Amino acid sequence: MTKPRWRVGVDDIPDAGFALEVDSRDATLLALLGEVAEGRAGALAGCVSLQVEPWPKRVDIRGTLTGKVPLVCARCLEGYVEDVERTFNQILARNLAADDEEIELRHRDLDRSQLVGDTLDLQEIVREELMLSLPSKPLCRADCKGICPGCGAELNEAECTCAPVVDDRWSALAALKGRLGDK
Repeated sequence: MTKPRWRVGVDDIPDAGFALEVDSRDATLLALLGEVAEGRAGALAGCVSLQVEPWPKRVDIRGTLTGKVPLVCARCLEGYVEDVERTFNQILARNLAADDEEIELRHRDLDRSQLVGDTLDLQEIVREELMLSLPSKPLCRADCKGICPGCGAELNEAECTCAPVVDDRWSALAALKGRLGDK
């Protein structure tokens, strides 16, 4: 098995482009998954498939990313495994503008990035896409009830034991309701 080329010189990309396909046996991909999991225990698994195509003024990168990443639920703080699946396209323009030149971006330019330097770092692209594939608020399930802030009960498994909180500002209304109920 040949070692995948995560870093490649832009001028070294063959005219026909090249493909990069790796799975969890690759140390670099495993490190990226571990970085995203922020050291949480759990089975890290994933695979990446990239197609890199050079053009005179840009480099196109198409890819798919799948994996399993251990996360912590934002509501109940229990660990769970998030299934990640993402298809992406990145266009890296060789020269959008000189450093001091202003350019006007059109709508079609919004999916492009500047190719900085003469080396293409596919590891950074995969890291970015992996981060974008994760939920901004991880939830173990959509109907997770979370933890009671008063008694600390995990509301998915137990009832809250807190006494109902009565707001004194409503006491006049409660007294009025009591008087009307007597009649």
